[in-house]
Amino acid sequence: MDPITHGVIGLAISAFSGDPVSLLNPISIGAALGAMSPDLDAITRVFYNDKVYLEHHRGKSHSVPFLAMFSIGITGLLSFFYPDFNFIRVLMFTFMGALSHTFFDILNSYGAMVFRKKRKLSVLMLYDPMISVLALFLIFYKNQNIYTYIGTSVIAALYIAFRYLMRKKVEKNLSATFSSGYTLEKVCVMPSLMAFHKWDFIINTKSHNIVGQYNLVKKNYVVREKLKRNKDARDIMLKTNLGQYFSNFSPNFHVMKVNEDDKNHLKVIDLRYFLKNDFMHNGLIELDHQDNVIESYFMPYNVNRKIAMNEQ
Repeated sequence: MDPITHGVIGLAISAFSGDPVSLLNPISIGAALGAMSPDLDAITRVFYNDKVYLEHHRGKSHSVPFLAMFSIGITGLLSFFYPDFNFIRVLMFTFMGALSHTFFDILNSYGAMVFRKKRKLSVLMLYDPMISVLALFLIFYKNQNIYTYIGTSVIAALYIAFRYLMRKKVEKNLSATFSSGYTLEKVCVMPSLMAFHKWDFIINTKSHNIVGQYNLVKKNYVVREKLKRNKDARDIMLKTNLGQYFSNFSPNFHVMKVNEDDKNHLKVIDLRYFLKNDFMHNGLIELDHQDNVIESYFMPYNVNRKIAMNEQ
């Protein structure tokens, strides 16, 4: 989710304190800042590049130890501006806001680190309107009581469970559809970046990687790419710096060998995110005529943006 949505969720969490949601309330400010604080890892884009940023994004900064440190720092900072407040109470809601950030990031397809390993459930879109509506209700509804707190929490839990069941239904339908023509190894289903009723999928078969989108309302699908697997190309790629990076960066990637301008290349594709008729993150490995690696490049967000991986 984007930082603004995380901040709104943090403000909604502060409503559970029973105090008015207000800029004059240190609990509200603490919870909102806590909910946005894990994305401080974006600072790596300023001092380094997108390769470093994507390698560490939603990593340690989203883990519980760092959430605790952020919360203590934010609460301590607020004490200079709000000299008369209950430190422990503000710290508790600030930490709850920070924890909500990691929780909701885990619910989408990119995932986040809790302690040492990234976790993901792939049930919510990067921006989910239902969660935003519930958060705004808690922020602006004036007659808060135990019933609104419980009711809103139950609705949110039921919505997340419903999205999980939607994903499992899509997985089942896709497995039944493709098992007749392929030997399936894995079916990965992720929420579409924007559409509530559409789900992106990656199907790993013995011979191909199939990427597409499933429409749960119409119960049909479109195949965006059907890519033939190349074990030799994958083996070469995994021995490179780019291969090590991609192995940690993406659980779903494809390697193909191409020849352009009488030069051999290996093209590496992160199959998870398809935007504007192309995959978002790619890699390129230059080979000589004996298939020795010359150099490799990571190409985040745009195929014209090349970051050398320094193979030599």
